[in-house]
Amino acid sequence: MISKHQFETVSKLIDSGVSNYVMIRQQAGLTSDELDEILKNVDYYNKKFAEEDRLRKEEELRQPKKKPWWKR
Repeated sequence: MISKHQFETVSKLIDSGVSNYVMIRQQAGLTSDELDEILKNVDYYNKKFAEEDRLRKEEELRQPKKKPWWKR
């Protein structure tokens, strides 16, 4: 299972110009199969994590805000 953090790490490394496959794998903590999966399906993971972020933000907005402990 590829995490959002691993995907973002791979994206940042590639954007910064790192092209060494082994270095990217080591810094992101991925196996070669997982890195291949990310590289082949970049658009899928972009959409997947964007949708998860959107749903999490909507859920946060729906929940009532608790008052800080010092204002109770």
